[in-house]
Amino acid sequence: MTLHAGNRGFVRTHISSFERGISIALVLSLGAIGTAIYLSGQTYDESLFGLDPAALAAPAAGRTPANTIVIPSPTTTATAATALQGPISWLNQLRVSGWERMGEIESFDAADLYVKINGRAEQYLAYDVVGLDCASFTDASGNFVDVFLYEMGTPARAFGIYAVELDPAAPSVKLGRGGYQSGASFFFWQGGFYVQILASTADEAMARSAQQMAAGLTARIPDHGKPVPGMDSLPREGRIPGSLQYMVRDGLSLPFLTETWTADYLIDGQQVTLFLSLQPSAQAVDNVVEGYRGYLGDFDAQISETTQGDGIALFGDMDGYYDVVLSGATSVAGAVLLEDPDLARMIAAQWLPSMIHGRTIDVISSGEMDE
Repeated sequence: MTLHAGNRGFVRTHISSFERGISIALVLSLGAIGTAIYLSGQTYDESLFGLDPAALAAPAAGRTPANTIVIPSPTTTATAATALQGPISWLNQLRVSGWERMGEIESFDAADLYVKINGRAEQYLAYDVVGLDCASFTDASGNFVDVFLYEMGTPARAFGIYAVELDPAAPSVKLGRGGYQSGASFFFWQGGFYVQILASTADEAMARSAQQMAAGLTARIPDHGKPVPGMDSLPREGRIPGSLQYMVRDGLSLPFLTETWTADYLIDGQQVTLFLSLQPSAQAVDNVVEGYRGYLGDFDAQISETTQGDGIALFGDMDGYYDVVLSGATSVAGAVLLEDPDLARMIAAQWLPSMIHGRTIDVISSGEMDE
């Protein structure tokens, strides 16, 4: 038979009773399977959702903080003594009359920090947090205090995260290297640790108990007491309280500024932001200066560059806003977004060299610079 365009060819019009029976059976089988699946989903099966203890990971050993020297106890083996050092030991030894620890001490490293402080972990990761150890304590009335020990690795990073969360309006307290009180809660940094003592209520009795816990930790957290590099290089004179900051990277949101200290000042009645970026080598200093040139160039700034001592001085005019920068052997100092060119020149001549070389500032007003 010849087929022509538009014809479907042979079409079978008769279907046998046997074939019809198979089709009906298949449809009924599919319906039965769907019904069984639906009913199974409505029935709770404990084996599917119950906790299998065998699936739990073994408890992780406590971390020994990076700045802790482990001293073996004469009454224990060296292995046991090593295990007892560090944040877990400090929390385990914490005793305040009328308070008991709730449950076990929890430990988290940088990779799983989000489990405990989801939504805030990124801020700590920006400061290269090592880990977190925490415990909760309760009294007979059901009040509770949460104690968080963040191991930051270095005193600079401990201060950095402390400063980010600092409430400038909160009263300061003598705890660790620096601390403050908010309600009945306490916050401080010491050595390479940032500590939070978080009280459930804000009454005086809770504040006394929380402060006792804080004092118990300050007695245990190691701190060599030496100055933190860069912290004292920014002048105290004229500094706005609570404005000192430290950033591991992306200082002032500039990707080439690393290990950067910043603070705000009132100079000649104007608010000024100063920075000091610490660098490991002369080449690293050159890279920062080159990065700053590029940054000013991106804003079509008029750049004046001079040699000052062993360093380079940049003066950038960004259409009425002025940045001044001075490099040293292992650091770069600067002031950003100044609106007065005379003030910018005065800061470049006096404040920046003092920051680079660690000298006391002999302040002359910007008006006197022109006389």
